[in-house]
Amino acid sequence: MAKDSQRLEQEFISTAREKTGRGVPEWMAIISTSGLSKPNEILKWLKEQHGLNHLQANFLSGIYLNDGQPVFDYAVLFEKLFAGKADLLPVYQALEQQIQATFSDVELIPTKAYISIEAKRIFACATMMKSSMRLGLDLGDAPFEGRVQKAKGLGAMPNLTHMVEISSASEVDAEVVDLLKAAYQHAHHK
Repeated sequence: MAKDSQRLEQEFISTAREKTGRGVPEWMAIISTSGLSKPNEILKWLKEQHGLNHLQANFLSGIYLNDGQPVFDYAVLFEKLFAGKADLLPVYQALEQQIQATFSDVELIPTKAYISIEAKRIFACATMMKSSMRLGLDLGDAPFEGRVQKAKGLGAMPNLTHMVEISSASEVDAEVVDLLKAAYQHAHHK
């Protein structure tokens, strides 16, 4: 789940010196001397040349390529999702308001490609396109009808089978809320 990524990254940052012998700023300086600029090259180099495990090398590679900043900073991720798509912010805010009014245990967590909508399990996501927001839903084998279509281009997990394209805040209506409730039920009662 998306919230685990932030927790694990923060845990790594706070224990890097203890577990690797160097703090994150020192690692950033070391990586900069490598001349490498691709995630997998850096990851492999850190593992082979410095004996780091995969998770440690992965976090350091991501942080390095994110200008030395944590990758899973929710405010930064959220800002990047809406870069050049400010017109979609009211659409997302309407969705967020409906979700908060409907569910007491649901979190909306920004990732690099979408906003994960999850409780114990991920049951939906919001992906910003050029002129619309795609609301991905875990509806199993429910039929595709009306506004509900087969999921595509969500950037999320394959369990999100359906989607609704939403272009304005007014389209975040009772039907969308009912679909979110159905997806929540489906994901949490498998």
